[in-house]
Amino acid sequence: MRKSLAALAFLICGTLSTAAAELKVMTVGLVGNSFTKLTAAWSQKTGNTVTLVLPPSALDMVLDAMKTKGADAVLLPMSEMPAQAAQFRPGTIRAIGRVLFGLGVKLNMPAPRITSEAAFKAALAGKTVLVNDPATSLNGRMAKAMLNGPGFETVTVHGIYSAAAELVRGNNGGDYVITVLPEEVNLAGLKLVGEVPPALGLKIDFGGGVTTKAAQPELARQFLDYLTSAEAVAVWRAGGVASPVP
Repeated sequence: MRKSLAALAFLICGTLSTAAAELKVMTVGLVGNSFTKLTAAWSQKTGNTVTLVLPPSALDMVLDAMKTKGADAVLLPMSEMPAQAAQFRPGTIRAIGRVLFGLGVKLNMPAPRITSEAAFKAALAGKTVLVNDPATSLNGRMAKAMLNGPGFETVTVHGIYSAAAELVRGNNGGDYVITVLPEEVNLAGLKLVGEVPPALGLKIDFGGGVTTKAAQPELARQFLDYLTSAEAVAVWRAGGVASPVP
């Protein structure tokens, strides 16, 4: 009897010790702090660890890393998924959330009321707006393209790495910053004036998939399932991400 119990205990302990695994993930930075909270919650639930192959980064940096570094799951803008389809296992790509853009200002500065597209354009007239570096950032390219459009002729645009943080530091003479909401709602020292009016079309849908290089493909699938679960939706929304995708 004692031998049987000992054998059972060994079997259980052995199973638990082999159940935990390391999941390697890459993601673009627009996912915000919600992603950090969700990976921690998933690790606590499952006993598995999530290792970021590189910190949440600009799109171009993630795409470059995908060519040379192994990862089990990668989160990208959905607009990039067709071009990267060969790097994902068939049938594993799914949408996770939608990120909108906001107008931000330093905490100690006055904030205009944004009640319409016309009010938004009037608030920016003659001002300097910081955006993330368009050379490496998708959201920076999108914001710059909008500000190059009709109604923004008097706006000065500065593209800079980590634009929201630079505005808080008081660098580059910026009056406002336009970037994705998760970056704005989670940054101390920055006040969200309001969302960029929907008619201006600034939004990024993002999703994830299991890579062809995945060492833990089933675990990666389970992780993506969790990121789209009802429990995860509440965390995403608290961090400025609309989930599921409207």
